[in-house]
Amino acid sequence: MKKQYLIWMILIVSSLIIFSCDEEDDPIPAVNPLTANAGEDKHTTTGSAVVLDGSASTDAEGGTFNYSWSIKSKPAGSAASLDDGSSATPGFVADKAGVFLIELIISKDQWTAKDEVKIAVSEASSPQMVEISEDIVVDLVLEDIFTEDWTKVDYLVTNVINVDARLTIKPGVKVAFAENTGLMISSTGSFVSEGGEAEGDRIYLTGETETSGFWGGLLLQSADVDNKMNYTSLSCAGANPDQNAFSAGMYLDSGSKISISHSSFTKNAGMGLFAAPGSELAGFSSNYMMGNEEDNFVIALPASEVGKIAPDCQFWNAGIAVLTADLNNGATIEWSSYNYTLLSGLEVTHGTRLKIAEQARIYVNENERIAALSGGSIAAVSRDANPIVISGLEETPGYWKGIFIENSGNNPSKFQYVNIRYAGSTPLAGNQPATIHLGVNGKAAIDNSSLGFGAGDGIEATSDGATLLSFSSNVVREHQGYPLAVSTQNVAVIDEWSHFVNNGKSQVRIDGNFPIANDQETIWKGFRQTDLSYHVRGLSNDLVVWSGLKLNEGVVLEMEPGSRIVVEDANNRQGYLYASGTDAKNIVFKAVDEVPGSWHGITFSSLNTKNYFDHVQVLHGGKTVDNSFSANIVVDNSPEGELTILNSVVGYSGQHGISVVNDKRENLSDDNISFTSIPGSTIYAW
Repeated sequence: MKKQYLIWMILIVSSLIIFSCDEEDDPIPAVNPLTANAGEDKHTTTGSAVVLDGSASTDAEGGTFNYSWSIKSKPAGSAASLDDGSSATPGFVADKAGVFLIELIISKDQWTAKDEVKIAVSEASSPQMVEISEDIVVDLVLEDIFTEDWTKVDYLVTNVINVDARLTIKPGVKVAFAENTGLMISSTGSFVSEGGEAEGDRIYLTGETETSGFWGGLLLQSADVDNKMNYTSLSCAGANPDQNAFSAGMYLDSGSKISISHSSFTKNAGMGLFAAPGSELAGFSSNYMMGNEEDNFVIALPASEVGKIAPDCQFWNAGIAVLTADLNNGATIEWSSYNYTLLSGLEVTHGTRLKIAEQARIYVNENERIAALSGGSIAAVSRDANPIVISGLEETPGYWKGIFIENSGNNPSKFQYVNIRYAGSTPLAGNQPATIHLGVNGKAAIDNSSLGFGAGDGIEATSDGATLLSFSSNVVREHQGYPLAVSTQNVAVIDEWSHFVNNGKSQVRIDGNFPIANDQETIWKGFRQTDLSYHVRGLSNDLVVWSGLKLNEGVVLEMEPGSRIVVEDANNRQGYLYASGTDAKNIVFKAVDEVPGSWHGITFSSLNTKNYFDHVQVLHGGKTVDNSFSANIVVDNSPEGELTILNSVVGYSGQHGISVVNDKRENLSDDNISFTSIPGSTIYAW
C-alpha cells in the first residue's frame, strides 16, 4: 500500500516537472499587428509634384504608429528629397526621368512593417492647343492648357458650334474663334464661363485675328439658371453670321437667361450685347463695355431688364438702347446714371415706380413719348450740378412727343433738377402739343427744372383732376406755345421765381374750366419777371370765384374777348376777390387785345368785406350788350354784391366805368379812382 502511494506521488510530481519545463522552454510566438501600405505605383512626368500616401497602413490593435519614408533609389542626377519623411503623406518633385523607389517603414514598440512604391517618371511633353470643330452634345469642361502663359490660345473654334449640353470654361482659358464662327447655346445647353479676378485667371473669348467683328459671337437660347459669365472678356465678335439678326458680340434670344458680372465687351462690331424682348438678365454688375464711336449703342435690352444694370458698370463711346415700352410689374425700378435711348418710348403703369438717377441721360426716338399711367410714376430727382437730361434723340424742336402723366392715384411723379428738351411733335392729348401734359387725375411736382425748345406748350395741366403739386424755380424757354397752360386749380402753386424766356406766347394761360372753390384762400403770386402775365381763357369765357381769391402785387390778368370774372357765393364759401397792389406794382385786369369793351368786366355778387381793390387797374371791360348796360366793374343786386375800391384806375370801357344798383349805392365804397376813356357814366347807378 505504501509502495502504491509512493508510485502515485512520483507520477504526480513528474507531471508537474514536465509541464513546468514546457512553459519555460517553448513559448507561444506573438503576431505582428502592423501592416505597411505605401500606396499604388504611379506614373508622372518630369517637373511634377508627387504626393505619397501611406494612410492605408494599419495597426490591428487599433493603436498609433510612426512613419518613416526614404528614397531607396532614384534616377542618376536626381536631387529629389522628401519634404516630410515622418508624415503619412510626404512629397517630392520628380526632377529626372526614370524610376524612384520609395520605402515606407511603420513602427510601434518592438514591431515594424515595410512596403515599397515605384514612381515612374517620363519626360513631360509640351502642351498643345486643342481645336473644337464638332457640336458639343455631352458635358464639356475647358481647362487651362497653358498655365504658365495666359496669353496663349488654349482652344481654337473652327466652326459654328451648337452647344446642346453643359459647357464649362475654367479660369485662365483663352478661346479663339476662326472667322465668322461662334457658339450657339441651345435651349438644352448651358454656358458657364467663370474666371478669376487676376489678369491671368480671366477667361478670354476673342477672334483668331483680334480685329473688330472677326467672329460671330455668342447666341444664347438657354434659360438654365446656371448660365453665367463672370470675369470674362468677349472681344472682336459681331461679324453677323447667320444665327444673329444683326451685329452683336453676344445675342440673348427670347426666353434665354444669364447672369453677367465683372466682364468686358470690347472691339466688337455693332453692339456688345443684344438682349431680345423676352430674354432675362439674372444680374448685370461691374461690367465694362466699350462701344464704337460710329454706333449709338453698346447694349440693347427690353425696358424690363434695364433696372438690372447695376450702377457700378462702365459704358464708353455708346449708351443703352431700350427696346420695349412697358414697365408694369408694380415694383420700384431704378435706372442708374447712364445714357439711354428709348427706341419705342416708355410706359410706366400699374403702380410701377421708375426712379431715374442723377446725371442720367434719356434720349427719345422720333415721335415717341414717355408716359406714367394707371398709378405708375416717374421720379427724376437730381442736384443742381448733375441734372438729369430727357431729350429728343435729335436736337430738333418737336422731335418727340413729350411726357404724359394720367391717373396717378397715390403715386405722383416728381421732376427735380431735370432738363427736358425738344418735345411737342404731336399732341399727347387734346389738340395742343406739350412737353409735359398732365391728363385726367395726373399728378406731378416740378421744381428747379428746365423745359426747352418745344413745338407746343411747356406744361399743360388743364384736365379734370390734373394737379401740379409744386412748381418752383423752373425755367421754360423757347416753346412755340405757352410756357404753361393750367387750370385755375393749379395757378396757386406756380411760384414767382420761375422764369419764362422767348416762348411763342409770353403769358401763362389759365383755363377757368373749374371755379375757384377751396376751403382756404387761394393766392395767385404773379411773377418777379415784369413782362409776364396770366392769360385767362375762362370756362365759357368766364373766370368764376366761389371762394377766396387773393392777387399779389404786380399780378396782371389778361382776359380773352367776351370773357368775364364773376365773384359769388357757393356752398357758403363766401367768395371774394382781394387785390391790393402798390404804387410801383399795380394789379392789372385788361383785355388780351387791349381793345376797349373787349371783355365784359368783373361782376361782384357776394357781400364779403374782402371784396377789396387798392392800386388796381381795370381796363378794356364793359363789352356792350343789347337791351342792357355794361361796365368794367358791376356791383350786382341779384345776388347782391359789394366792393371797396381805392387808389385805382378804371378805363377804356365799352360803356360805363362802374355800375351799382341805385338803392344799394352804399355797397360800393370808392375813393381816389381815376376814370380814363369812359364813354358812359364813370359810376352808373341803375
